[in-house]
Amino acid sequence: MSTVVSATTRFSDRPVKSAEFIHKAHLLLSEAIGYRGQGRLDLALEYAYQAALRTAAARIAQSAVAKRSRKPTNAWDQLRLVDAISAQWADTLGQYSRLRSRVSSGIDTNVDTAIVDRLIRLAGEFLDAVEFDNGGTPAAA
Repeated sequence: MSTVVSATTRFSDRPVKSAEFIHKAHLLLSEAIGYRGQGRLDLALEYAYQAALRTAAARIAQSAVAKRSRKPTNAWDQLRLVDAISAQWADTLGQYSRLRSRVSSGIDTNVDTAIVDRLIRLAGEFLDAVEFDNGGTPAAA
């Protein structure tokens, strides 16, 4: 008797997608650190935030949330559905959304160095937690 294997489970590209998001997150975080070193805090903030978003996408791709047909469009809201630790990361990193939007639109022109440094650090910690699946929870922001 032959066995039927579903193409949707047998040939799933979820690990590949997750790895691609992780790779992009590393590149973006590296750019953020470079811009921070140049004193371009606006770009450092943007790239660190983008790195955190790519990391969130990687975590979502690793989970059952990726398969859901009806899910929120916001990445942080999707991340909250993954598990309790992911929800903590979403709360911690999602709070930078408004600042990032205000800086990128030119409403806020002076970005606090400490905030940028904190976001870069958190994005790196989140990336490590997702990449190595060590279950790390976000440090207090």
